[in-house]
Amino acid sequence: MKHHAAFGLAMEDIDAVVVEDSKPMQTILRSILLSFKVARVRVFDSVDEALEASLAEPPNVILTDWRMEPTSGYQFLRLVRHRHMEPLCYVPILFITAHGTRPLVDKALRAGAHHVLVKPVSPSTLFKRLRWLLADDRPMVLENSGFYNIYGIQKTMDEQAEKMQSLAGARLHHKLAIQKRAEVEEVVEEEFVKKPKEEPPPVKEPVFAGVKKGGTKAKHSAAARHIRNAEYVKSKDLKLH
Repeated sequence: MKHHAAFGLAMEDIDAVVVEDSKPMQTILRSILLSFKVARVRVFDSVDEALEASLAEPPNVILTDWRMEPTSGYQFLRLVRHRHMEPLCYVPILFITAHGTRPLVDKALRAGAHHVLVKPVSPSTLFKRLRWLLADDRPMVLENSGFYNIYGIQKTMDEQAEKMQSLAGARLHHKLAIQKRAEVEEVVEEEFVKKPKEEPPPVKEPVFAGVKKGGTKAKHSAAARHIRNAEYVKSKDLKLH
């Protein structure tokens, strides 16, 4: 097992190759790298040109775009990592792309890339990644497929994928639990805000003359009894005469 071609070097010793089909991006990356005081920067418009120059003079690090024609950055990575490309197969590759999706990153790292950076790249970010690369002691190993790769990368990516899957499952479970709780709270709230059923007004019992409520006869006054008795006596007298 061997380390990659930039391991243990100083920033000032780096011979960098940039593969980028955008002229403005070429200028930006060249300026950033030269500001780091690297030993050399070579810029190429296409994979074919970069591959030919790199085979003749292998660099210490390659910075390449992902989407290029007719040969893409991913195809360039696979060409470089083949065992017949030794010693170029040990050169670390950093992708700089505007399409840094999770599937792209997973594909690039599993194929042997050392890092993926998303455009626009700041000088401080690129400097930190290069410093990290110079200290990265993971060896390069030859796989059964005939391609060199970073030792342990497949296991690392599998573990990350499993963690992401578990995290996604936990988030889904949490989301469903929140929805269920909201539904229950809504039902409870509806029950509390419902107006109570109005009770029908009480039925008034009829009150008849001479009868109190509840069926008890009303008591007559003394004057009423006296008048009634007088009328009775008078009617008797008239009958007698």
